[in-house]
Amino acid sequence: MHDTVLLALALPQENADGRFDDLDLPIVYTGVGKVNAAMSLTAALHEYGTSATVINLGSAGSHTLQAGVVVCATRFFQHDMDATALGYALGQTPFEETTHLDYGLAIPGLAHAVCYTGDRFITDKHPTLPMQIIDMEAYAIAKVCQRFGAPFVSLKFITDGADGQAASDWNESVSMSATRLHQALQDTLSYLRRQVARDAADKP
Repeated sequence: MHDTVLLALALPQENADGRFDDLDLPIVYTGVGKVNAAMSLTAALHEYGTSATVINLGSAGSHTLQAGVVVCATRFFQHDMDATALGYALGQTPFEETTHLDYGLAIPGLAHAVCYTGDRFITDKHPTLPMQIIDMEAYAIAKVCQRFGAPFVSLKFITDGADGQAASDWNESVSMSATRLHQALQDTLSYLRRQVARDAADKP
């Protein structure tokens, strides 16, 4: 972790009641969707420096995880990238080698999962993809961080889970998400600081 930490949230509403403001960290509100996320984060890294650690916070759905848990996404997949008619695998961008993007720091104490990102709101189960975490920005944020070499952490609160449980409305959902993510974020920052101290101690 470097000196600068950027929090990346899709919308100001996800910082319910200013829950993350007490950490005194810059917050980038990326907007919804992959294009908005990529543009906003690129501009923010230009301002704060590409060595900044980016921590993506947000709510997500899941077809395999229970609602109410915070998970750490360490792998990312574009579920709406479909060039299979050209001979590519589902999720593979033409002329790129892989379908998955492995660019997320694993935080101990949290379940680690694959995040399926797309510019389409998902309600039905996919016929082949497990859809562990479903969102609309994380793949793009991870790809920008990989491109610039910025350390990246993605923490997601599951609001709509495989158990059929979900918050009854948007306001309730983002409030619960901010509360649970705030604690997970504090634990994550403590872990990253310990890693920095350990790395410094190991240097000759």
